[in-house]
Amino acid sequence: MRRITTAPSNDSEVSDQRHLTKTHSAGRPGGDSPGTDLTDWSTFKDLHNQVMQLLSTKLSPLNIKRRMSKLDLLRKCSFYLEVVPREVLLTPDAQQGPNYFFNSTLVHLIDPWKFLRMKKLGHSQVSIQLSLLEALHEQLCGAKLEMEAIASQSDYGDREVDRIKLRIAEVTEAFVDFDQALIPGPLHTKHRILTEMDSTKVPPIHIRLSVKMPVMFHKSRSEALTNCARLRWEIAGGEKLGPGEHFEIHYKLLRPANAEEGNQLGTMTSEACHIQVNNLLPLKCYEFTVKRADTASLVYGFWNDTIVLRTTAVSPGGLTGSQEKRRRLFRS
Repeated sequence: MRRITTAPSNDSEVSDQRHLTKTHSAGRPGGDSPGTDLTDWSTFKDLHNQVMQLLSTKLSPLNIKRRMSKLDLLRKCSFYLEVVPREVLLTPDAQQGPNYFFNSTLVHLIDPWKFLRMKKLGHSQVSIQLSLLEALHEQLCGAKLEMEAIASQSDYGDREVDRIKLRIAEVTEAFVDFDQALIPGPLHTKHRILTEMDSTKVPPIHIRLSVKMPVMFHKSRSEALTNCARLRWEIAGGEKLGPGEHFEIHYKLLRPANAEEGNQLGTMTSEACHIQVNNLLPLKCYEFTVKRADTASLVYGFWNDTIVLRTTAVSPGGLTGSQEKRRRLFRS
């Protein structure tokens, strides 16, 4: 088996090594031709450059970190089932359109039991998609370590060359698969979800999964006063608030001292990205959570953001935090 060797360090060593190789080959029965060493070195150099290129681009620490961030964000997203007229998919802005499940008259034609079955199928498909992304990310992290070990080698054998070329192709394909799996696609189903009726009256439809970015508290703009908390949140990725959006806010007092304090909890809804929670106790820690409100088309979405705020003490004059602020503003 031939060995592919690394390059000598300078021109004189190149000349010496070529001379030694030619002499050795010429004096050995059945030896390689004088040009074999140069061919081996060219193969090694080309393959080594491919490995280094992969480590500096696709397998760079920054790129691996970005893929992990995208996966973490997707885990926090909410996935919905959409029933869309087929002609909508042909429009340029189909992906940016509204949720047609609620805006279309198709909702009245959907069989409720079949729709529930489609939701279960959608949930399973999202779970598989996330598991696939996790497996691909682990594969890419392992490939990074493998390529670093290959880059540190000083020579490759013939069999190693073929194996390394195959691994480079597999890593490149894994990156393509990862990026494709980030995009929710059509729901793979063989069943109709519309009620039985004259097919001429039913428009061609398409079932797909859509994704909405998670909701996160704006921690620098959320505050607790003496007897209330003002909460603000935003949608990740700069996504704008869509029509009909609703958010669900839960709050509870942490470590209640008695039964009365144990009743300091509740649930609220908001159509905007802010809300005020009243009737809180001073000098207490409260936990607040926010998430997208559940809808009939939700198939996957468990994540919610959490923030803990401590209410302030009553001012010496008996004023609450908001009253004290207004008094200070009036005086100034």
